Amino acid sequence: MRELIERISENADNRKEMSCCAKILKKCSFKSAKDLGNVTELATWLYVFGHYDDAVAVCDILKDMEFTGNYTLWDQADYALCLKARILRKRGDEKEREGLLKKVNEHRHPELYGNLVDWYRGTLNENISSDSGITVKWVWIMTKLVFAIKYREAGGHPIPDEEFEKDIAETVEALRAVR
Repeated sequence: MRELIERISENADNRKEMSCCAKILKKCSFKSAKDLGNVTELATWLYVFGHYDDAVAVCDILKDMEFTGNYTLWDQADYALCLKARILRKRGDEKEREGLLKKVNEHRHPELYGNLVDWYRGTLNENISSDSGITVKWVWIMTKLVFAIKYREAGGHPIPDEEFEKDIAETVEALRAVR
């Protein structure tokens, strides 16, 4: 893992990737949601800036993580698997993608998805539109991107895939302006 993160850091063309790499190289415990969040944030920035092979490699850091009942930790592995599944779908690799999503959906509860629709369509957009500063704004945009990827790829959400795809395209474009 260290060699991968060092290589990505050396080739990084923006401060977000460099910052995530520095945090991971300093400390990365698989028992810390914050540390695992740094891994998934790096994978997301790599995805946003079109470094798909590196994004997949970073997602693979969490691919063998097992669900222990701790959703706080599992949420990061869940997202990494969904992000990788998205990239694989775009590349036409359905077989590996399906295996990833099977693992993800073993620990999902689709009966609760309806509770998230108003938050996604309302609260999240209100937070993005607020005048709370550029740093807070990009955090909310990143939150929207992560949510859209997680639920678009895993399937079964009441929000249509087309809406998620539109939101993913818009949030990626907005985040590319953050360097």
